[in-house]
Amino acid sequence: MMYYPDFSHIFSTLVPVMFSFSSLISLVLYVLGSIGLYSMARNTGVRNPWFAWIPIARDFLLGSLADRYNSTAMHKNTSLHLWLTILSGIQTPLFYFLVIIAIVLSPLFYNVPILLLALLLFLFLASLVGIAYKVFYLLTFYYVTMDYEPSRAVLYTVLAFFDLGGILLFLSRHNVPVGIAGRCYPVQPKYNVH
Repeated sequence: MMYYPDFSHIFSTLVPVMFSFSSLISLVLYVLGSIGLYSMARNTGVRNPWFAWIPIARDFLLGSLADRYNSTAMHKNTSLHLWLTILSGIQTPLFYFLVIIAIVLSPLFYNVPILLLALLLFLFLASLVGIAYKVFYLLTFYYVTMDYEPSRAVLYTVLAFFDLGGILLFLSRHNVPVGIAGRCYPVQPKYNVH
């Protein structure tokens, strides 16, 4: 008789631990990003800095900081706060809607293939919205880092692609923006914060 090891107990223990660990990391990144975004908005006088703590509203705040940079340093008016908020407002509920629909209707997919086709179409549309959101987010993030950390803006934007933007906002939160102090070499000066 051959014995086959049972790995189910390993997976039943490992999956919740990994989920808890990733949730904790996501929470820490969110809190660091909110602290950084709140400080940046408060230091520059952007209205409603507490938006940094609300998921879709924080995109509005990030876009407002990027628009402020474009207005003061680049002398052009942009509406990144509007576009980023709209895309975030569409993407977030659409994602949860698709997850719920997939769970509820999954038993019917084998019997009614048109439902599977409709779900695939919605997934395609959600992917397009997600890509558009990511592009606008990275563009907005680039403008914000050009205002607060211009010598590292490209590096910070690449790291933001990998969802490390919260750490970078936290690290730049006390820098004086280019729109206020001008561009300083090698790094932007810091606010006198204790």
